[in-house]
Amino acid sequence: MSKSQVVTLRMPAELKRRLEREARYQGVSLNQLTNYLLTIQLTQLEMISDLENRLAQKSLADLKGKVRAMLAKVPSREVADWDVLE
Repeated sequence: MSKSQVVTLRMPAELKRRLEREARYQGVSLNQLTNYLLTIQLTQLEMISDLENRLAQKSLADLKGKVRAMLAKVPSREVADWDVLE
């Protein structure tokens, strides 16, 4: 089991009430719900930061060229009437 640490977090009272209400609804503790939500949000932020960092090292012209090359490999075919954008 991983070690845990206690963190005191200040938040608006309304946000705490919402978290408590949702934790009750989900049948979990406030601590479990808060850890879950923080983990999900932090993971998303880390992924965005990593993507931004990787894109910053590329040129727009190079990226457009790669997209064009990928699209050129897609076979052309008839589009069904129900799937046509107007």
